[in-house]
Amino acid sequence: MAKVLVVDDSKLFRMLASAPLTGAGHTVRQVDPVSLFEVLKVLYEFNPDLVVTDYWMPNCNGETLVRAIREDPNFHNVKILVCSSHGEEALVERMGNLLVNGYILKGGGMVNLLARAEHLVGQA
Repeated sequence: MAKVLVVDDSKLFRMLASAPLTGAGHTVRQVDPVSLFEVLKVLYEFNPDLVVTDYWMPNCNGETLVRAIREDPNFHNVKILVCSSHGEEALVERMGNLLVNGYILKGGGMVNLLARAEHLVGQA
């Protein structure tokens, strides 16, 4: 099973996203993105296979987080799934250009999140 880091400023979303992942046997760690540095600290400690992150977060913008992950050779193999309530075509395209492995809308439900996460980590 995979190690999954869930990054979102909403505690409720972190809990909702973590439940099906944990239920499927994945090891999940949640992080409240109070700053980019705090998220990166947890990223180094936990060394996840997959990061599930929001895009719009007040203290740690999702795009900045994705760039930091992609620029660090230690995380070359980490998969990134952006899960956001914003689905504008330009935003999705920009995230794809940053080599995000998936982008889903939060309204799609946690079953969709689990399916995409498992696909990305090679469990499905």
